[in-house]
Order: sequence, then C-alpha cells, then structure tokens
Amino acid sequence: MKTKLNKAAVLLFLFFLKSVAIQAQENKSPFVVNLSEDGKKYIKFGANLQIWGRYTELNPNSKIGDNVVSQSTDVLIRRLRLQASGMLTDNVFFHIQLGQNNINFTQNSGPSNAPLSLLDAIGEYRFNEKFNLGGGLTAWGAGTTRYSANSSSSQMTLDAPIYQQNINISSTFGNRNLSIYAKGMFDKLSYRVAITNPYRNATSTLNLNSTISTHTPKAQYSGMLTYAFADKESNNEPYNKGTYLGTKKIFNIAAGYLTQSKSMWRVDPNDATATLYEDMNILGLDIFYDKPLSAKGDALTVYAAYNNCNFGKNYIRSISTPNPAIADGSLINGSGNGFIGVGTGNIYYSQVGYLFAKAKDANIKGRIQAYAAGQIADLEALNSPMSMYELGANYYLTGSLGPKLSLGYQSRAIFDKTADIKYSQSDRKDMFVLQFQVSF
Repeated sequence: MKTKLNKAAVLLFLFFLKSVAIQAQENKSPFVVNLSEDGKKYIKFGANLQIWGRYTELNPNSKIGDNVVSQSTDVLIRRLRLQASGMLTDNVFFHIQLGQNNINFTQNSGPSNAPLSLLDAIGEYRFNEKFNLGGGLTAWGAGTTRYSANSSSSQMTLDAPIYQQNINISSTFGNRNLSIYAKGMFDKLSYRVAITNPYRNATSTLNLNSTISTHTPKAQYSGMLTYAFADKESNNEPYNKGTYLGTKKIFNIAAGYLTQSKSMWRVDPNDATATLYEDMNILGLDIFYDKPLSAKGDALTVYAAYNNCNFGKNYIRSISTPNPAIADGSLINGSGNGFIGVGTGNIYYSQVGYLFAKAKDANIKGRIQAYAAGQIADLEALNSPMSMYELGANYYLTGSLGPKLSLGYQSRAIFDKTADIKYSQSDRKDMFVLQFQVSF
C-alpha cells in the first residue's frame, strides 16, 4: 500500500510539472489546466507544507526514549498536502488529496515510516446549486462546527481547534471517513448532511467510565446548516477557511449535529460482568465574522463556538498534536504536550485576529496579523474546567494567503486525580512554536 501511494504521488507530481510547462508556454496559471475553452471544465493543483520548530514543557512522567524528561525541542513537519481537483464534465467533480501529518524525531527509522497517505478521494455529481451528491473518503461528515473540517493553509491560529474534529475518535486518519453526502445552497442558507461508515476502533480499555467500543461500529449521521448574512462562502470543498484577510465580508451562523448509536461502552457498576453501551451525540453552534475595517486594508476576524458533547459517562480524551514524547495512554493528560480537550460536557472556543493595515510603501507586500484564541472544556470528569489559550502572529510574505511565517505561544492546564475520582487542575505547561508555511 505504501509503495502504491508513493507511486501515485510521483505520478501526480509529474503530471503537475507537465501542466506547469504547458500553461507557462501559454501564459496561463501554472496551477490550473483548462479542459474547455470557457474554463468551466478544469483540473486544479495545490500543495501545502507546514514546518515547525518547537519548544515544549512536557507533561509529568513523559518519556523520550527510556528517559523521563520535562522539556523538549524539535523540528517537525506538521502537515504535508498534495492535491488535485476539478470539474471533468458539466456535472462531475472530483477531489484527490495525498499527505502526511506529524513527521518528527520520534519516527527514528526516518520518514520512510511515514509515507504519503490517501486523505481525500471523492466523486461528486452536481445536479444544480441546491443539490450535490457525492461519496468517498472525505471530511464532509466530519462534525458539527466550522473547524470540524478546516482549511489548514488558511487557518489563522497555528493549529485548528482539534476538539471539533469529533470523528477522530473512530480511528480516522486526518479526520476523514468513508461517507455518502449531500450538500447545496438555497440563496443564503447552505447545508451538508452525511452518512458515514466509520473505521473500527482497534483497542479500548473497558472500565467504569465510557471508552470507545471495539465492536463493529454503527453508522454515523451528521449535518450542518449555515446562514450567511453577508457574502456567501464557497462549498466547493468541505474545508472552511480560517481567515480571508479582509478580501470578503463574511458573517455566518451555523448549527450542526453528529450522532452514532452504541459507539461507547463501559462496565456496569452493578455487575462487573455486564457491559453498558452508550450513544455518541454532539451538538454544535458557532459564528464566524471576517471583514475589512477600512480602505487601509486592516481587517478583523472573529470566531466563537459552543459544543454540547455526550460520549457517555465521564469520557475524556487528550489532545496532543503532534506528540513529542512516547504516547502513553495511562497518563491522565496524555504524554508530551497533551491536554484534556475532549470529553462529555460543554466545550467553548473562540479566536480573534487583527490584520494590520497595508504598508504605505507599495514595494512592501508583507502583512502582519496578530491573534488570540482559547478553549474552555467544562467536562463531567473534571472538578474544574480545563482551559487552554494561545497568542500569536502571522506574517504573510506576499500579503495574501499562502507562504507565511508564524510565531505562537500556548498555555494548557494539567490535571491530577483526586480522592473523589474526579480530576483537579494542578499546574499549567507552555509550548512555543515557530512555523514556516509554503503553499499554493
């Protein structure tokens, strides 16, 4: 499988190089191959690479190799994406994406252990603007809020709010699953619905608190409704932009749901030999606002989300993206840079960013954007809410989405188990990241 995917990546890259040469000769965009004279039929190529340099204060009892260590520095590839998409006929759309996440020094046999994986592979028939029907390996059924499926190349913060990628608990790679979906727009109202066949969870510890069942999973059902008060956003692909840098006036509100029957299990407290099964039910509400503030080019981006999550009694999950230490599920917060960001309860998230005005000197193309973000997880298993916050800045080298330098700081809450079996906050840990993104 690895060899086939690597061959596919090489063929995709060679086809892209050929199209670049042809399009350059014709003085057209090198990233789009027109299949018809009017440009309505086309194949478009894209790529994104995010390189991180990072310093992390590690969680208690984290190990690198055989040693328990308190901090680490590393260089890693957070994301790599190669994609092709387009309209092959008046009605048929396709999207293929290869990529990899989290290539770092813990893969001590080298990047050969982390080949390109198939992330997206969909075919879609577009009847009209109101109804499109498609299927394949996709994120159209990924969750309940905007960043359940995020456009990584345009995200404002260093990373997306991973807790919103709810289907990651069903062992998907990169938040995709095998789904059949429908989507469309009715003027200002857009919708997406999906039926997903999730992967089976390979391992799970059965105890008094809910964990993910290892039985053959039942189907997941998900959907979202979004209303646009200002400019409409494209629904060409499932991935939502994190910022438009003031090029559009966006004001959206959205509501979503995701449900899966008997996805969770736990031991019956009244009978240790019996197993109780629980459904997964998640509701989401969010608002997104992105607007230029003046003719000088400064712009404001604001996002806020609320999720009510029911994964069963006292369910919690650690988020560590990517983990610089050895994965150890016995640690309450997870190892490395993990924090308890997912679980049964209410989760709140917000971010705000300000894009500074364009430089007066027209020769200076670069733009600076400062941001702040935070997550509060008020979970059933915690004595007090978990809080995580971030501060950072992006420097867009060309003044638009694409190549950029980013510097980010994250502070996360650390929890310990107490006598009443709930977890209490005991400390905070920090992480600093310098990112270089190359994309087109």
